[in-house]
Amino acid sequence: MKYRFRISGVHYAANPEAEERRMADTEEMHEKTRAMLRKLESERPVVSLLADPSNHYNPDCVIAFSRGKRIGRVADECVNKVKSLLAQSEDPILFAHIEEVAVREHGWLMVCVEAEELKEMLPLQSSTIDWSMWLKDDLMRLSPHQQILTEMEAYYMLKNMLRGNVDEADLEELRTYLGLWMQGSCHDLSRETREARTQFIAQLENAQREEVRRLNEPLKEQRTSICGRMALIERTSQWWTERLESEEMQRLWMQWWLDNEGRPLEGLKRLDEQLRRMPGGLYGDMGQRDVVLSRLYYMNTPRKALDAIVTLLMLRELACRKMDIEMRPMTAADYAALERHGVMSKPKAPLKTVKSKKALAPAVVNAAKVDEVVHLLAQLMEGKTKPKDVLMPVRAAMDAGVIRRPTWEEFRGEFGKEKLKSKSSYSDYTKPENQPYSGNDFETMKAAFEAL
Repeated sequence: MKYRFRISGVHYAANPEAEERRMADTEEMHEKTRAMLRKLESERPVVSLLADPSNHYNPDCVIAFSRGKRIGRVADECVNKVKSLLAQSEDPILFAHIEEVAVREHGWLMVCVEAEELKEMLPLQSSTIDWSMWLKDDLMRLSPHQQILTEMEAYYMLKNMLRGNVDEADLEELRTYLGLWMQGSCHDLSRETREARTQFIAQLENAQREEVRRLNEPLKEQRTSICGRMALIERTSQWWTERLESEEMQRLWMQWWLDNEGRPLEGLKRLDEQLRRMPGGLYGDMGQRDVVLSRLYYMNTPRKALDAIVTLLMLRELACRKMDIEMRPMTAADYAALERHGVMSKPKAPLKTVKSKKALAPAVVNAAKVDEVVHLLAQLMEGKTKPKDVLMPVRAAMDAGVIRRPTWEEFRGEFGKEKLKSKSSYSDYTKPENQPYSGNDFETMKAAFEAL
């Protein structure tokens, strides 16, 4: 029986230094790729397919060799079938002949393998990773953003439309929902999206109508480009930044900062204890976002686990920025060195739980939340001396709607006469018609009060 497989990654096989160093493409690299493809097209040598379980980036990788030289890898959509054929073969290698070559900058080749009929499709190695600890409901997770919600709606619409005869589906409806699904999935590296993409492509390929089959082309282009490390970092950089700066992430960050009460280095250690439990030694790639995201994709990471891991990685990045340290793997010696250099490792004064003196109680909108509001105000004022800094939490609480504007007497009665001596400053910074604050710090404080 004959099986056809696409071999991709020829560009990196022809230019191994480009992948290792994450170098930008040059015309010289493109010419090396085209030269390799032209040679393969003219000579049509035998191609050997071998599993490479030690591959750091993709444990399911199957390498394509010819005459002792790597020429690419089996494309993502073909890997499962190739590995299943290898599993039922007596030899750990499959031999193929070249049927078609696409000679271009990031070209590919189609190869044909003659083998016995496939009896069983085995699960990929990476899909057997135990994700149970990352699927717990009590882990921090950013909630699904608009793109993921769009993807989910479009997926179920497409699933319903493609359930029967593909040729009977409404072409415009198909086009609309495929476009929405691709827009929602363009940054989604989860197992669910990877499987859905493969499913849609297979169903559309079975259509009799050419205009339906053509809908496959953008899906195939997305599948080809999604896992390349160079392309991946370009596609995810804007998405990563938007999520990192989102109100929800800033709220989580503020809560994390407050929970650690001036001891962020201790909090960082606890974060790392969790992140070290990422599968495949991913902690060792900390700081190389493209490598981590690419490997998470190849590990068939469930979306729920992916969301938990990404949330922790973003939290760690924000912590490192705040402490002005490099986003990289840390050892006990690294923590000790940071403590010796005083990188925000010791609290100025341990904060105790603050209970309201009830002087501010009339200003708190929800009477049941008086202690919580005052406690958060006290934490955010801790160590501040300039009137504008002292009053920023008060104004954030006002703008968040948890307190009305306190009187001068209520403020001093709650926090003491030494906290702020200038009544005119108090008036200027708390007047509703004035807008003295802006920026991420203020918005983060505001979000923290809104979360109460």
